[in-house]
Amino acid sequence: MPEKFRAPRGLYDVIVADTSISKSSSDGTLIYSGYDINDLANHASFEETAYLILNGNLPSAPELKDFHDLLSHDSVIPPEIPRLLELFPRSAHPIDMLRTCVSLIGSLVENPSGKNSHVSLAAKFPSLVASIHSARNGLPPPVYNQGENYSDNLLAMLTGSQLHSFERRSFEQVMLFYLEHDLNASTFTTRVVASTQADVFAAITSALAALKGPLHGGANEAALGLQLAASKQSSPESYIDELLSQGKKVPGFGHRVYKTVDPRAQFCKALFRKLSEAKSSTDYYEVCAKIEARMWEKKKLPANLDFYAAPIFYLLDLPVETYTSIFAASRVFGWVAHYNEQLRENKIIRPDADYIGPKGLKYIPLAQRGPLPRG
Repeated sequence: MPEKFRAPRGLYDVIVADTSISKSSSDGTLIYSGYDINDLANHASFEETAYLILNGNLPSAPELKDFHDLLSHDSVIPPEIPRLLELFPRSAHPIDMLRTCVSLIGSLVENPSGKNSHVSLAAKFPSLVASIHSARNGLPPPVYNQGENYSDNLLAMLTGSQLHSFERRSFEQVMLFYLEHDLNASTFTTRVVASTQADVFAAITSALAALKGPLHGGANEAALGLQLAASKQSSPESYIDELLSQGKKVPGFGHRVYKTVDPRAQFCKALFRKLSEAKSSTDYYEVCAKIEARMWEKKKLPANLDFYAAPIFYLLDLPVETYTSIFAASRVFGWVAHYNEQLRENKIIRPDADYIGPKGLKYIPLAQRGPLPRG
């Protein structure tokens, strides 16, 4: 029997799988199936990149058309979903609602392990995210325009308007950055569930639960709150100093892999500046840039994707409570890719733990037990 070894907390720096999907590196690089993220962000569409993540190669023109047609055709959500959304309290978080919707869809599908069920589920995310937003705000049900692409549909259904091409492309690029990022918490969760041979609906439901946490997908909403609070202060730097002096975490900074620069954040920073200039005000941009500089000066922590994705979403008039759901609508393709990759050479993921609790205790009948000591 092989000798056991203790992995560091959080499994940091422990390799647990081989993958050909993506890889982030401490030198500030990120590749998707062999392509540099900046190359893709400058030239590829979201649908092209989603196809790449799922299939390992960029599509030909006919393949891309077939993929687009599949996403459009399967964008329709079951009629049970609107009825389910009526049951949620208005205070429910959109990610909780999205997670429950995915679980319900899995129970409605005749063959949840079928060949096309994976992409069919991903195709429904824009309609699900927009339907949840509409239900929470008493708005008419959204309509998916099958002539438009995946990211344009999500943007239009959430804002209720058709933005100009630069704004649409900016949103598409941010979604492209959120699409995949190797073994993050929600993706690892996906692979753990996949390793049990549960269906893809169960795996994605679990991934959404992991994504909700403020240390993962919820960070973009928290980053915006920080930025808006700092913008109301006379000195953003002093505001950050005060937070640090109180030992509070500053959302949008630091990353488990990137120690000096997150390439996605820097691309989005430049995009944020262009959007700000197009709207004839760079005040908000300057606040964010000052916060970024102060965090590097004080803590040597780089801004991550969430820090600069959040203000882009804000300038595009996207509702703040949808930010994490937008993340999910992009990352779902990465989750599906990892689900499929896990099953190709599957072995159930089952680590061990050292027991540090008491031993040798003897059962005492209930009548003879006194109160436990306190303190």
